[in-house]
Amino acid sequence: MKQTIAKDMGDAEKKRPLHTATIEEALTLTGFGKYNFSLLLVCSWTLQAMGMDLFGTSFVVAAAVCDLELTMQQRALLTAMPLVGVVTGAQLWGYISDTKGRKLTLVLSMSIGFVFAALSSFSPDWITMAVLKLISSTFTSASNSGAYTLLGESCSMRARGRSMLLCTCALMCSQAVVAVFAYPILPLEFAYKIDFLNITYRPWRLLALVMAIPCAATACLLRFFYESPKFLASQGRYDDALDALKGIYSVNTGDKADNFPVRKLIEEEGDQSATVADCSFFKSICMQTVPLFKPPLFKNTLKLFYLVVVIYMTGSGFILWLPYIMNNLFSVLESGGGEGMNLCTVIKFSTQESFAVSGNGTDVVEICNDKIQETTLLSAMSYGALASTINLLLSLTCGGQKKLAMIAIIATSAAAAVLLNLVASPIAGGVFFFVFLLCALTMGILSVYFVELYPTSVR
Repeated sequence: MKQTIAKDMGDAEKKRPLHTATIEEALTLTGFGKYNFSLLLVCSWTLQAMGMDLFGTSFVVAAAVCDLELTMQQRALLTAMPLVGVVTGAQLWGYISDTKGRKLTLVLSMSIGFVFAALSSFSPDWITMAVLKLISSTFTSASNSGAYTLLGESCSMRARGRSMLLCTCALMCSQAVVAVFAYPILPLEFAYKIDFLNITYRPWRLLALVMAIPCAATACLLRFFYESPKFLASQGRYDDALDALKGIYSVNTGDKADNFPVRKLIEEEGDQSATVADCSFFKSICMQTVPLFKPPLFKNTLKLFYLVVVIYMTGSGFILWLPYIMNNLFSVLESGGGEGMNLCTVIKFSTQESFAVSGNGTDVVEICNDKIQETTLLSAMSYGALASTINLLLSLTCGGQKKLAMIAIIATSAAAAVLLNLVASPIAGGVFFFVFLLCALTMGILSVYFVELYPTSVR
């Protein structure tokens, strides 16, 4: 019986020429080496550049509050603009990535994002800055999916999940990197008047400019890498996909590209040649989007989209307010207050303290304070180090336990959110706030699910 089965398997293998393979089999044959490691670094830096553009805004806004004469409502709107940009560009960049390519999307988006992020440092008022940050984040947000997808589709299935989780480490520490740059820049006391713009160039503007530079750097570095072989195959460009695989194999092994054992890629069901490209723009978008909301993808779409909403509302949303919350906390503690208060009460108390009675004893005026506490910058660095360390441990240990890891992280974050409201201790509230923000760790796990559960053409 066993001999018969073995004979049948042998006959099946003989039917396929030895030099042909599916795209997954070919990726496995490229190995995991210098090319994949270099791409991991560049994709990580791309995510970090996006994170600096998004989350670094909160440091800039905190330091610009006096120069731009920001009210609390204006400050909130300005801080929220990067997340609005992420939502605004999500569908467009998803479409461009799935029809034009992952690499092209990243190079284009990061280049244009750099231009508008750099221009925001010369904003004469908060409205101009809000518009420029909205545009820059709309472009740089393409890396939120594009970098993960390019990395995941350029390595074998065995290394894919771990690589993508490692990539998330860079995103987790992006705000900490901003704090590292802010630490020496914000205390500077230079002020240069630029008359034709009607602005005074101060340290916070320099910080905004410095945060934009990584976007340009990663756009340049990405040009040295191949387009995703899986994307090329999904578009029916099998010769181009094979050339990319040969190049990856050569860099990883040091062998000649012509020695790559695969000579022809097997066409797989779902691959498309020019079907989408031949349609009108709007029809093409519909063709890319509608499958997400039809069986068999519909159930996965509902689950993953719900998790995306929850995680980005909590993790990404509150990370933007980390400098403001920690700055208020340390200001209150420095003044000797805060005893018997939970974190929310501390924030309310510090807001009331920013008002004072004028000399006549009747008018209340707001005291403008654009000083960022040194401990606030250190706390942002600490959060980045903590989140990156935990994410590194997850990438090395969770393996096939992605679901269990996600449940544990979200449950822990939810418990911390409840406790920071109940425990009447400012220090404890700050610690619980840190733990609450760790729900952002699940972004890497979510990206792995998106790559594994969706076909290449609609990823």
